[in-house]
Amino acid sequence: MNERMFTDKLLLLIVSILFLNGCSNYKDQQVIPPEILPEAIIRVMSNAYPDATDATFQAIEKDKLYEVYYKLKGNSFYAALNTKKILSVYRMHGALPDSMKHALPSRNMTGGVAEAYKEPEIQGSPDKKYSARYTWNNQAYLLTWLQYDLINPKKMSVTLEPYIKFSYAIGKDELVALPGPAISFLEREKLRFSAATVYINDKNEKIYEVNAYTASSTNYDFTFNAAGKLTNTVYRAEAFYYNIDEYPEKIQNFVKNSWVFSSMKILEGYKFSDPIGTGYGMIMQGTDENCRFTFDQDGNFVNMVYQTVVDR
Repeated sequence: MNERMFTDKLLLLIVSILFLNGCSNYKDQQVIPPEILPEAIIRVMSNAYPDATDATFQAIEKDKLYEVYYKLKGNSFYAALNTKKILSVYRMHGALPDSMKHALPSRNMTGGVAEAYKEPEIQGSPDKKYSARYTWNNQAYLLTWLQYDLINPKKMSVTLEPYIKFSYAIGKDELVALPGPAISFLEREKLRFSAATVYINDKNEKIYEVNAYTASSTNYDFTFNAAGKLTNTVYRAEAFYYNIDEYPEKIQNFVKNSWVFSSMKILEGYKFSDPIGTGYGMIMQGTDENCRFTFDQDGNFVNMVYQTVVDR
């Protein structure tokens, strides 16, 4: 299924803008009352892409955060924007090209279906990144290929992680963009906020990956959900594990009963505990592949990040 298909149950605003013909005045081109789409959103999009056509907006967070599909010089694009700037831009390619099919996950994660192939319009390094929606074991993942054009041009890193539509960064001066409990946690622990990445999933929920450091400049990563609950960190870990039998029985069964992960070895495991979130983490390694798991305090599976390296 193409990412452009939205489910009716989300009941989110959709605004269509047709055939701009090089005109930067989006407001005049709307087919429904223009006041529904914030003036600031129109201005940001108009300034960034005055020649875009066939734009379709949808609210992620009404009056604050939007996503838009549009065409530019005959090519399809997808972007996220707020009332101040464009946050993320992807060029949409649709079907997976033959050149990438050989790089689909092999070994334990094989057999999934990849679709909605895209690439970031702005790449941060010479190494090229591409991604797709990968459905495996009845669950959607974000499949990312990273081509090491400089370090090792014959190899490609392949990563599977919980599916997100787009992400954007927030800097030191944007601490207030974090959920209240997350801000209170950093203040209580006297941690200095460095930066964060905000991920938007299929349900338009936000996930926050936060980096902060102690007074002695030791860096730690923290994951918070939309409500500000702590869902993963190694900061002040309550316990460390190096054998699956040290984990609660529910987590043991998850790994031991899986034909995919039972053959992997634990590199490191841990339990984190805090009033705003308690759970378990696990890093496992197999032959040319590794996997990181997160479980909640009751031992229920939360998410997974899988990585391997393949030949190009």
